[in-house]
Amino acid sequence: MRRVIVQMKKYRRQRIALFFLLLMCSPFSVLPVCAAFSKSAATEIYKKTTIDNLQSKSYATAEYESGQPILHGGSQEPIVIGGLVKMMTLLLTFEAVDAGRITMETEFEVTKHAQNISIGKARVFLDAGKHERITVKQAVEAVCISGANDAACALAEFLGGDEATFVSQMNARAGEMGLTSTHFTDSTGLLTDQYTTAMDFVKIVHALMRNHPDSLSYLNLTYGKFQHTSTGQAETEMVSYNPLNRNKFYEASDGGMIGSAQKDGYSICATVSESDQRVVGVVLGAPDENTRAAEIRKLLEYSVSEYEFRKLCTGGMFVRKVEVKNGKEKRIKTQTAQDLSVLVHISEVGKITSTVEITEKLSAPVEAGAKVGYVIYAMNDEEIGRVELVAAEDMPKANWFVRLVRLILSWFGL
Repeated sequence: MRRVIVQMKKYRRQRIALFFLLLMCSPFSVLPVCAAFSKSAATEIYKKTTIDNLQSKSYATAEYESGQPILHGGSQEPIVIGGLVKMMTLLLTFEAVDAGRITMETEFEVTKHAQNISIGKARVFLDAGKHERITVKQAVEAVCISGANDAACALAEFLGGDEATFVSQMNARAGEMGLTSTHFTDSTGLLTDQYTTAMDFVKIVHALMRNHPDSLSYLNLTYGKFQHTSTGQAETEMVSYNPLNRNKFYEASDGGMIGSAQKDGYSICATVSESDQRVVGVVLGAPDENTRAAEIRKLLEYSVSEYEFRKLCTGGMFVRKVEVKNGKEKRIKTQTAQDLSVLVHISEVGKITSTVEITEKLSAPVEAGAKVGYVIYAMNDEEIGRVELVAAEDMPKANWFVRLVRLILSWFGL
């Protein structure tokens, strides 16, 4: 009898454990504890992966300062990216903050629509029925940490007046950025009739992280507690879904977001900074979470270690003296008009050459800043960049006597 009781207790504990496991894995759970990501499995994939055998549908990386593409490949067909759509929602939010239209402390009320669309999905349980009010900062943190759909939609409705108007603003902004293969239909990524490409989306990632670097401090968060101050309900625990951040699969990565869609698989965006170089990257349409993590790490590591954003010249750098007709001096100093940096593979740095092309015949008087020509940089006989060459000083006209003496001397070949 005692044995039966022990077995019954054991069975009861197993059922209870199974119940809580299923509960935590349900779509109503805010925590992704049942995510399929495995650090060890991702590490094995990473070890076997090369830049030439990526499994994801498409990918792209870009240099942080300039946005210049570094690597891109795979299909150029549009892909459904799921929750990664929230990066565009964040871009418009940070643009509004930096433009002074709102602040991170601006408070607004949650709508019923924002609450309802998130039921059964990642959320922080905002309560429109209790007229819950939250700040922009709270919403941004919830989106960046746990991919909260209610917070993203609430932000969209606050900024646009309603979500449909905000989505129109998202598409208008995409048009301004030249994203011809991107279309949005909501602010969260829950709808499946929206799409983008790796080359388009890496521009969104770059625009957010480069133009609004404060966003990185949110996109790198791994944990937080959402305080429902206005309603008094219990705080909601937020844990990052992002394996690069939460599980420290890639220590050097310091910001990003993930998404997934039933049609096209798993997607991710991330950034890394090493040795004064920073790059951003995206992987779209990976077959599983482990491949997604392994391939974005491989791409970012390769991009930041194999490519260099080299400054070829700085504005105001002396180049040489050039002849000026009828000037107080026969030659005038010239300099570069602005900085010039180019993205180059580290193995090619030593192959960069420069030539000076004079396009203007100067005749005094000449003012500093007058165009003289160009300094042209090339590699393997192909131009990689050019910078305008200008006069570095004023050059007054020589008086009549000096000009006469020069004329006479020129008759004698002197």
